Parts: sequence; C-alpha cells; structure tokens
Amino acid sequence: MEELKVLQQLYAIHRTKGIGIRSAKALIQCFGGLDGIFEWDNKPEALSANAKLSSFRNQLKRFFESAECRENAHREHEFMRRNGIELLPFDQAHFPNLLGQCPDAPLALMVQGALPKAQYWVSVVGTRRATAFGRDFCRSLIQELAPLNPVIVSGLAKGIDNCAHETALDLGLTTVACLAHGLDQIYPKEHYTLAKEIEKQGALITEFWSDSEFHPSNFLQRNRIIAGLSQVTLVIESGVKGGSLITAQFANEYHREVFAVPGSPNQSAFAGCNELIKNHQAHMVTETADIVRIMGWKKTGSNQETVVDIDPTQRSILKMVNDQPYIHKDELSRSLNLNAGMLQAALLNLEISGLLLTQSGCCLLSNRGARALDP
Repeated sequence: MEELKVLQQLYAIHRTKGIGIRSAKALIQCFGGLDGIFEWDNKPEALSANAKLSSFRNQLKRFFESAECRENAHREHEFMRRNGIELLPFDQAHFPNLLGQCPDAPLALMVQGALPKAQYWVSVVGTRRATAFGRDFCRSLIQELAPLNPVIVSGLAKGIDNCAHETALDLGLTTVACLAHGLDQIYPKEHYTLAKEIEKQGALITEFWSDSEFHPSNFLQRNRIIAGLSQVTLVIESGVKGGSLITAQFANEYHREVFAVPGSPNQSAFAGCNELIKNHQAHMVTETADIVRIMGWKKTGSNQETVVDIDPTQRSILKMVNDQPYIHKDELSRSLNLNAGMLQAALLNLEISGLLLTQSGCCLLSNRGARALDP
C-alpha cells in the first residue's frame, strides 16, 4: 500500500536523530523525492558531492529497513485507518498552500476531518486567561468577518482559542484546530467535545505521531503551523511573554500580516499586544474594518453589508443595550415587559445576525449592531 510505504519513510525520518525538517527537505530535493532517498543506487554523484547528506541517507535507509520502523509505521497506519485520519505529505497538491510556502513547513500533516479550500484564512490567538472584553471582541470580529466565509484557525487551548473555535462553529464557519500532540489524545481534556465538533465542521491537524511524547516544546512547533496556515494572524490579549507572541513572530517571519488588539497600558492582559503595535510588529485593530481594509479583502455578493430585518422588539433590545452595555437579560425582560421565551427568541435572532453578543446573561452590541441603530 502506497500510504503505508510513505508512512514508513516518514517514520524513518521522524525517528532518526540529527535529521530535522530542513535537512530532510534537502535530502528530498537532492534525491528527487522520498522514494529517491531510499533507493541505494540513486544519484551516486550527489552522495560523493555531499558527505553529510550521504551520512544522513545511510542512517535513514538502515532504520527504514528495520523491524522497528516497519512495525511502528504499520501500527500508525492502522490507527489512522480506524480513526479516519488522512496523511498529507508536504509535496502533495492538496497540502495547505500557504503553509507549504513556509521553509519549515511540516513534512506531513495528520488530518482528522477535512481541510477546506478557501480564499481567506485567519489565525486567532491569545491568552488562556481571556477577559470578558477579549472574548467579546473575538466573537464580534469573527461574526463580522463571517460574510467573507473565512477559515478560523486556532490551537484548541483555553481562553481566546476556545472562543474563536466556538464562535466559528456557531456561525457555520469552517474552523481548524492545530494540536501540539498526536491525534490519540485531546489537550486539554475538557475540550474533547469541542474537538469532535470541530472535526465535523473543519479539521484537527497535527504533525505529531500518535506515539509522540508530549513536551512543552511541542507548542512552539504547533504555533508555526497556526501562523503558516493563514494570511492573517490576530492576537487578542497577551502578556509580555507567551505562545501568542511566538505565533506572531512566526507570522512576521513568513511575511504574513499580524494584527493586535490594543488595551490599557495598566493591564497586563494587553502588554504583549501593545508591545507588538509599538514595535511595528503588528497592525493595530479596533474593528473588523481594519483587517478588511489593510488586506484588501472583499465581501462577496449581497453579503457586502447585508441589511438585517429586525422587528420592533429586537430594535428595542438593541437600543437598551446600546444605552446600557452589559445589561443583564433579566433587566431587559423587566424593562421591556417580555417573557423569558419571547426575550430568548429575540436575543437568539440578534446573535445569529451578528448584532448582539451575550456572555453569562449580559448583553453587548457588536459593531454591526451599533450600525444597525444608525438612522
């Protein structure tokens, strides 16, 4: 089976000490593909010209022919088959195009779900300890980007990652979660259900095999994939250190656009974002239009600024929320004399339309909701 053969070749590279992604790609280029590396009599002139590549190749071939490599590749193949996981080598046409342009792109991705072909990809990252403001901004921005039908990429972590994936799912958008471990587990464990929903409406992806050890350094490797998949990396709340800033650094190295949400200099939650903006490593973003304008993205067809038909009850709700941001829905019910069922139906319609955000029973207008109140 061709896929099993490729897995065995990749496993040999994966397990041979001293061979990283860049040296593996140099071998692949030198010998005309994966198969060429493992053919003894292929390109003898290349071997004589490069002693280091020759040494690497000999190591790879010896391990490739071992029982250990064969058995582990077979085990991985069976695991993938049982769990509906697709292997995507980097040199195949359906490997993500933007990621494939990165010099340190993975040799292969393990994909559970389906990677879409889409015009716009946005990576959303931020602190695990997101504030209400950060979550609200994340939801609002993705809601307002929804007419572009973007793919929302993040890392399945708590906080901003979690919010980005859930918002995309709620809006019917495709979302991709990049994992820092094999697909034999989900981290954090409490996001197992979320991961299964993402698999149905997008994909879980990783470069790690199911028997890979879980090291903190895996997150750094994962972050370059988050940055490499998208034209845009958006940082929503970050301290002065952390994975979000590393993801932004990767995005800059890949010549992608980075956006950061500014905040008070007195709040540590915004320190990283403010530094990115101050050091010209990110565009400042205060509303969705900033991204759309700088990227030159166009909303298609009638979705360019869809006029939402709202009834008098919904308009009354928007007006009250506009006057009293973070008003609780119980107060709305009392002030507008609406029973719980009527209020919930109206709030749901407003949320689906991208006009209103709710969290813990409190309501806040999105930028689109504020524009809907303009005369």
